[in-house]
Amino acid sequence: MLLQKNLALANRLIAALPAQERGLFVEHCELVELKPHKTHMAAGRSHDHAYFPVDSIVSVLLPAAHAPGVQVALVGNEGMFNTSLVLGVSASAFSSRVQREGRAFCIHHGALQHRISQDACLRDILNRYVDVRQSQMAQQIACIQHHSVKQRLARCLLMNRDRAYSSELFLTHEALAFMLGVRRESVTRAAGDFENRGLISYSPGYVMLLDEAGLEKTSCSCYHADRLTYQRTLGASYAARTPGEQHTVTPRGAGTPFL
Repeated sequence: MLLQKNLALANRLIAALPAQERGLFVEHCELVELKPHKTHMAAGRSHDHAYFPVDSIVSVLLPAAHAPGVQVALVGNEGMFNTSLVLGVSASAFSSRVQREGRAFCIHHGALQHRISQDACLRDILNRYVDVRQSQMAQQIACIQHHSVKQRLARCLLMNRDRAYSSELFLTHEALAFMLGVRRESVTRAAGDFENRGLISYSPGYVMLLDEAGLEKTSCSCYHADRLTYQRTLGASYAARTPGEQHTVTPRGAGTPFL
């Protein structure tokens, strides 16, 4: 139980709760391992649990005809997935696919609704996060329609860096193509250009970000828009933590946090 309480500080939504409320929330959770490249939840089906990643990363997908789906969100320790349960809806319109294996706090929808009804701070934080996710999904759709593969690839690499806390990313071209919703060949060409410009170093299944400032310049404005939306809507929630509390646990790896 001590491990769970310490790891709870690694998920930013849970960490935003005051210590007592955080402890009550964690008591209703189970710490689980998410396996990579598995469809964790299927769209249109009822799912009983919500998940708060610790060091795992999950793609949230909108189903598409004759395709694996379109990624509309990437979730790491800054958030949660299966947000429909916050609204009391058990059947989500989205599916979820694990991109990076790791741990997550899992809570049953009944327990989640109970804690939401009992804890005004939790209710406020999760409502704010649902609003953030809606804004970011809209931003993602606009990004797909209006920005180039190179811009979107740069954004995708930065988003993964922020959630992996590392400039070393274990991503294949297939995985990147899946996240971008494009052909693998398009990712290969864009990644080759990045490598020639000294932005990244790539070997099969591994990407090292060499010039992160250069990637931010190459990325579209959607990358910073996502961060600004999160900071504007959820930033004030962190003041709810007990004064003097610090994040004593970070996800595996090191690097730039989401905030």
